[in-house]
Amino acid sequence: MRAALSPAAAAELVPDGATVMIGGFMGVGSPHRIIAALVARGARGLTVIANYTARPGAGIGRLITCLLYT
Repeated sequence: MRAALSPAAAAELVPDGATVMIGGFMGVGSPHRIIAALVARGARGLTVIANYTARPGAGIGRLITCLLYT
């Protein structure tokens, strides 16, 4: 059985400029640890497909804020 990737390792697999689809609704079921890892690594130029944007600094809003203001 293969071991699961850490959030940081998963975020490293997403290249700058990639399109990412993030599941969940109103923050429930969203991959918060992966979102945090993308923000921590300074992901740039992502196209995000999602059905909510949350609040700045929370959930996917944290990633959106990172992409817009860095």
